[in-house]
Parts: sequence; structure tokens; C-alpha cells
Amino acid sequence: MKGKIRITLLIIWALIVSLAAILTTVATAGPKAAPPPASTKFDAIDDYVRGRLDDLRMPGAALGIVKDGQVVHLQTFGSADEDGNAVTVTTPFKIGSMSKSFTALAIMQLVEAGKIQLDASVQQYLPEFRVADPEASKRITVRHLLNQVSGIPTSAGMSYMSRTDTADDALEREVAKSKDVELTHDPGTTFQYSNRNYTTLGLLIKVMSGQSYEDYVQEHVLAPLAMNQSFAHLADAKSHGLATGHQYWFNRPVAGGGLSENRAITPTGLITASVEDMCSWLIVNLNHGVYNGTRVLSAAGVDQLHTGVAPMGNNSRYAMGWYETDIQGAPIVTHNGDPGDFHSTMVISPSTGWGVVLLMNGSNGQARLDIPAYGVMAQLLGVPSPEMPNAFTDFTTQILLALFAIVVIQIVAIGRSIVVLRRWATNPSRRPPTRSRRIIRLGVPGLLSLLWAYVCVAVIPNVLMIPFDALRLMDYGMLILLSFALAVFWGMIIKPILGIWTLRSPSGPTPQQRASEPKVPIAAGVG
Repeated sequence: MKGKIRITLLIIWALIVSLAAILTTVATAGPKAAPPPASTKFDAIDDYVRGRLDDLRMPGAALGIVKDGQVVHLQTFGSADEDGNAVTVTTPFKIGSMSKSFTALAIMQLVEAGKIQLDASVQQYLPEFRVADPEASKRITVRHLLNQVSGIPTSAGMSYMSRTDTADDALEREVAKSKDVELTHDPGTTFQYSNRNYTTLGLLIKVMSGQSYEDYVQEHVLAPLAMNQSFAHLADAKSHGLATGHQYWFNRPVAGGGLSENRAITPTGLITASVEDMCSWLIVNLNHGVYNGTRVLSAAGVDQLHTGVAPMGNNSRYAMGWYETDIQGAPIVTHNGDPGDFHSTMVISPSTGWGVVLLMNGSNGQARLDIPAYGVMAQLLGVPSPEMPNAFTDFTTQILLALFAIVVIQIVAIGRSIVVLRRWATNPSRRPPTRSRRIIRLGVPGLLSLLWAYVCVAVIPNVLMIPFDALRLMDYGMLILLSFALAVFWGMIIKPILGIWTLRSPSGPTPQQRASEPKVPIAAGVG
């Protein structure tokens, strides 16, 4: 009984210490500075962004603002690499899922060229495309892919994010793997954000244009917009000064990490661009498809790209590589991108002509990374800026803390088990007296460890929509793997073996027998 009380107190103590650490961090952070009033004074905007970047511990960033077809402000912050070189307006950043907007525009170019029909089945152009349901496969259209309503689940778009593949047929081989994907909704009915939709569109561009995806985008999208520091090949970006990305580990930026170099990912999340070039991208989207007199898409085509049709919740609707929403009631069209080691946000206000882009060379996976760009747009539109949430209110932080608490409990439980096994070994009277109680003492913890190991392998990755083999790439994933290892190696293997071995070892004399043994006096002068 005393042992149970002791272990309970230890667990409570560990949780109290963890909670105290959290509360101390929150308390010492101090109140957040009030956001600046609505203004187009760019020094105030720069100060606002700098403050938010400091809150995020962001290594470096670049801000661009456009208005009525002109770049009106460019500003850079922090370092581009580990050598301390400053970010410049021509420094390329990975833009993550903002790449989808480029893929969508390329598709619309082929639509206007008469090579693709939006409401045609994908199989009309890619006969080999299919999902697990053959009949549903026939009903998935190009428009469904663009609007993220194909029925392909989010998890199916994460399964290849940690795989490296630079081969010329990377798109073909990844799209072929869609044959194993189980749809979770009927095509055309429900929004589900999935990278696999835009990987499939990337292959469609390749097949219908007769060029590689990268070459088509470079020639028909980037070049006409004079986006000379933007690249569809990651190797080209690296040779032109690609910023060093940072993945956050336990709320600290560490150089490296992010998505693997995979050409099947490029259409959905691996294009790179400088802030200067991204301003050109905002301009062509605000200027109905025209940039410096060059038309890359019709006005009607651009309108389709920006018109949200798939409800996402929170008054947002997904369009085609963009989504419609609002900031404090002011309508905007936006998208973000996060390849794991960078984060980017672009926001346009078609009704006012304002556009904002913020590129950052770090990511902690938190939704609040979009707040700085939204705050800038709010100031330009004269509406209240959204507040910067505390890191501890973010889902990823809460997951991290919960997993940390679980690992602490496991370690405390291991410590208690070691103490109990030592008692059984040195004092046989403390061993469970019956076979059934021995099975309970060793079997129940083993079954609980088995159940938790299953949760770590099958349940948590499915809920988080992250493949199990990709967990090693993130901080909370490492805690899941640690917890899994403790459950398997200690709870299911080491503890049961040690327990059985201890219980089968000779019992030796009981304490009562040892007390009744005659005492042998030690001879004088001996010892």
C-alpha cells in the first residue's frame, strides 16, 4: 500500500512540476504589446512585423506589399543562413503549399488553350489514374482536384512527404500509388485538403503540355512574370542562394528539416521564390491576369482561381490554389505554405488592390505563423489586427505537453517497477502469493503497454494525419516514438522477463526463519 501511495505522489509531483514550468513561462512572457493602429505608414508596419517575428523566434523573413499593380514596400528581417548573411529581397524561400496557386494557374492556362476541360474526368487525360473504388475513380474531375473535393483524404497526401525522389517519373509513380487510396467522401461533395490532389494535377500538366511540370511552370508562369529568383527545381534554388530553413524543436529553431526533395511534391509544395518575385505574383493575381502588359491568363480565369466554392468552415471557402475568407469582416483571398522548415503567407484584397506576402525561413507548425501577414493586411484595410495567440494555446504545443506528461508518467512507472522487482528479489515474502495475482501484476501492465503501443502506431498518426515513419522528423513525433519504445521494450519485453525470472528464482528463508536462526558469535580477534 505504501508503494502505491509513493508512486501516486511521484506522478502528482511530476505533473505539478510540468504545470509549474508552463505557468512560469506564460507568466514571465509578460503582456503582449498592443498592435499598431490601422495605418499605411510602413515604418509602423515593419515594427509590428518585427515584434511578431521576435515572438516566434523566427531566424529571418521578407515582407512585400503591393497596391494597384505596384510594389510599394519591401522589407527584410534577420538572417538567411547560419553564416549570418542577411535576408535580401532576392533571397529564394520555399513557399510550401502556395505552390498550389501556381499549379492551378498552369491548369487554367491549359484549359484556355483547349487542352483540358475542368469538368472532364481525370481519367480522360490520365487513363491510369484511379483510387481504390473503380467507379468513384471515373467520377473524379479536374475541377474536383482543384477545389479539393475529390474525396481523397488528407492523410493520403502526407504519405510521401518524407520520401526523396528526384527521378523524371516521380509524378507518374506517385500518382499510380493512388490506386490504394480509400475515398472518405463521394467526389464533389466535401472539402478535404490533400496534397495528392495537386500532385495529380502536376502530372496532368506534364502529360497535356508535353513538358515536365518544372519546365512548363518555368516557361509559362515564372518567366512571363520576370520571376528570375523563383524556381521549380530545388537544385536551382540552392545554387541561387536559397535561404536556410529551420525546423523548430521544442520551440527552438534548428537549421534543417522539412520536406524531402521529391519532384512529386513540387506541384503541391516545393516551388521556391523571393519576396520581390512574389510581389509580381500578387500583382498578376490582382491585375486580372496581366503583368507589365503581358497576359498570362484571362480575367475570367483568374476570377475562377479566386472564387471559393468548397466550404472549409470558419466562413472560408476553398477556390483553386487559393481560398476566400475575411479579416474582421473585410473579404480577402489567401493561402499559406509550410514545408516544415519554412512558412509563407500571401493575402490579397481584390476590392482594394492591396496585396501582402510574408516569407519566413522557419516553421514550428503553428497556425499563429499566419498572424503577422494577416495583421499587416488588417492595418492596410483599416480593420483591427488579429491578436497573436500564446504558443500554449496552439494544438501542436498542447500535443507536445500532453506527450511529455505521458513520457514522464512512463518513466516514473518504470522507476517504481524496478523498486518492486528488487523487493521481490531480496525479500521473497513481498512476492505475489498466488499464481493469479502474479499474472495480474505482470500481465495487466503488459497488456496496457501493448494497447498504448498500438495507439502510438495506428491511432495517433492517423489522428494527426502523419505517417508513422515521418514522426522522427518532428519534436512531438520523437516523443511519440520514445513513448512507443518505452511501452514495447520495457512494458512488453524487459519487465515481464525480469518479473518471471525473479518469481522463479529460489525463495530462500522467510524473514521469520531468518529471525529464528541461532546467532553465531564472532571470535575475539577475528575480522
